[in-house]
Amino acid sequence: MATITQNYGDFVAVDTLAQDGETEQQKPFASKIFDSHEFGYRRVTIERPLRLSAQITDSAIASLRFAPKPFNAVMQSIDAQLGTAFGTVWTAETYGQLQDVALEVRALIKAEFPELKEKDIKEVLDSKIWLFQKALMEKAQALQAVIGTEQFDDFNQFDEVLKKALKQTDIKLDAKEKKQLLDAITWKNPEAEPVINKVVKQAENPLYGQFSYNGKVVEFVQDGDLRDAENIALNPKVSTTELIEDYFKREVQPHVADAWINADKRDEKDGEIGIVGYEIPFNRHFYVYQPPRDLAEIDADLDAVSREIMELLQEVHS
Repeated sequence: MATITQNYGDFVAVDTLAQDGETEQQKPFASKIFDSHEFGYRRVTIERPLRLSAQITDSAIASLRFAPKPFNAVMQSIDAQLGTAFGTVWTAETYGQLQDVALEVRALIKAEFPELKEKDIKEVLDSKIWLFQKALMEKAQALQAVIGTEQFDDFNQFDEVLKKALKQTDIKLDAKEKKQLLDAITWKNPEAEPVINKVVKQAENPLYGQFSYNGKVVEFVQDGDLRDAENIALNPKVSTTELIEDYFKREVQPHVADAWINADKRDEKDGEIGIVGYEIPFNRHFYVYQPPRDLAEIDADLDAVSREIMELLQEVHS
C-alpha cells in the first residue's frame, strides 16, 4: 500500500519495481500514466433491416383460433378436452360458452397452468375471447380465398396485396387483429427483401439508414434481434462524426452491407451520436505474459510425484 501511495504521489510511470528477493520477471508492481480519453469509448447502435416472408397457409389460419400468450396453450387444452373430459360440444350458437363447465375448466387450469393469474382465468372463461379469435380466423380464411397460398418473399409487395384484398372483401382489421394476423402468417427470412418503414424526401445516406431502393429513398424497419452495438475508442484528434463513420466503414460495412448507424442514440451531455462510456482494461495494459514451463521439466516433476505415490503404496502393502 505504501508503494502504491508513494508512486501515486510521485505521478511517475514505473515499468518494474522488484522487491528484495524477487526477480524482475515477477513484476510485483508497475504503473502507467494515461490520458483520460484513452479509457473512453462511444457505444454506437448498429441497425439492420427486418426481412419478412408471408404466406397464408391453412395451419397459420388454424392457429388464429386461439389467442396469443398467455392464453394460447390453455385455450388449446380446453378445446381438446371439451368433448371428452367436459362432455360439452359447442354449436354455432354456443361457441365459446363455458359457464356450465366453469368449475371443471378452473380445475384444469389450476392443475396444468398454475402460473395463470385470476384475471386471465376470467378472460378465458368469457366467451368474448373465443368469439374474437373465431371471427379473426374466419377473416383470414376469406383473405386466403382472395390472395391464395403463395409465399411472398417481399413483404412490401404482400402488404399491397393484402390492402387490396381487404378492400375487395370489405374486411376491417383493427390494430390488434392485424398484428395477430401478421404474426401468424409472417416469419423472418434473411433471404427476403427488407421491409420498408417509410419513403423519405432527403437524399440517400446509407450510413445513417436512408437507402436508395426501387427508385425511391427509403428507411427500413429495424430488426431488434439483429441490433448490435460497437464500442468505438475515443480520439480527440478527430470529430465524432469522422471517428464513427471511419470505424463503421472499416469494421462493420465490409461484413454487413445492409447495416446502418442509428443516429437517434445520442449522448445526453454532448448530444453527439453514441453513448460515451469508460472502462479500465487492466489485463490489456498490465498483463505480463509468462511462458509455460518446459515440457521436460513438467515431465520430470510428474515422474517424481509418481515415484512418491508408488513408494507410499508399497509401504501400505508391506
